[in-house]
Amino acid sequence: MTELYLIRHGQTVYNVQHRIQGMADSELTATGIADAKALGRGLQKAGIVFDHAYASDLIRARDTAELALTAADQYLPVQLDAGLREEDYAHFEGQPQSARHEALKAILPAAQLEQLVPVANGVHQLDADAEDAHTVQMRFDQAIRRITDQPDQQVMAVAHGTVILLWLALIGFPLNGQTTMHNASVTQIHCDHGRFKVMAFDSLKYVEAGRL
Repeated sequence: MTELYLIRHGQTVYNVQHRIQGMADSELTATGIADAKALGRGLQKAGIVFDHAYASDLIRARDTAELALTAADQYLPVQLDAGLREEDYAHFEGQPQSARHEALKAILPAAQLEQLVPVANGVHQLDADAEDAHTVQMRFDQAIRRITDQPDQQVMAVAHGTVILLWLALIGFPLNGQTTMHNASVTQIHCDHGRFKVMAFDSLKYVEAGRL
């Protein structure tokens, strides 16, 4: 069985500015850097030693992984995987989140404006270059299955909030309406021959344990 620690990147400049990130690069803030380091120290305190480390090839994910590993005194190479990238929002990337919301109001019922799958599909409807929900889920699912196909491993994978949530919905985990994740949070998953069991969701316990 492979133990997957699926991590959302630390806080970024776009997070603070309430801008859409997607596949656009946005640097970690000072808080994002501190939380990534705290995450690593918390993982070290918990005795978690990784066999492999992966990250989306977007700078915020890569930097979070590298900072956490260094703080944990684990000097693994971070293997970059484009399959772990955030949803592609096309021309909406870099825009205020409010701009996307206003555009979606013209095509979605009010009840769907806070639902992940309708929002993703609505963005695709507004801009065909954006990914629809199924495309995002399949891309991420293939990446996760690829990096967890070795038995008896502990694996770190740093990715992004929306794509993680969309994938969790795909594997049947009840999100109960949650549409965002905490920066530097950990979702722990048992992976057994392509079957997934979520053991912890959106947890900040490692960050909290590692704060100086």
